[in-house]
Amino acid sequence: MSYQMMFIVNAVVLALFGGAFMIMPEFVLTQFKSETYVATMYLARFMGGSLALGGLLLWFLQDIVAKKQKIIAFLLLASSIGGFVLTLFGMTSIGVLRANGWVLLVIFGLFSLIYAYMLFLQPKPAPSKASAPRKPKPAAPAANNGQQPQ
Repeated sequence: MSYQMMFIVNAVVLALFGGAFMIMPEFVLTQFKSETYVATMYLARFMGGSLALGGLLLWFLQDIVAKKQKIIAFLLLASSIGGFVLTLFGMTSIGVLRANGWVLLVIFGLFSLIYAYMLFLQPKPAPSKASAPRKPKPAAPAANNGQQPQ
């Protein structure tokens, strides 16, 4: 799997969750059996905007240089691990996510595993001979031994 494909998948997931939180925060919060106070819905809209922005950013970053894609993949791995831990924390000790928190755990867990595999375990492609730069041919020696023609 390539970084570009993962960025596209991650961008779509972020944009879908972000759009849902922005457009219908009460519906999304009730799916997790969380409180639906006015302030909570207001903050959910802000979070949705951040998620949608992250999705758009990833969408536009999918075609950058491979070295920079790897750096972004490290950031996304850290973000996925952090999201997994915070979701677990929200489900157990705080009790904010009372139902369906497993959905978030699965999403964050999958993204964490895939990015970790891509960064640390994925075999590197062998360089092909066609893409190797060619050595310039040496110039032919001059027949007049460096003298100016007359």
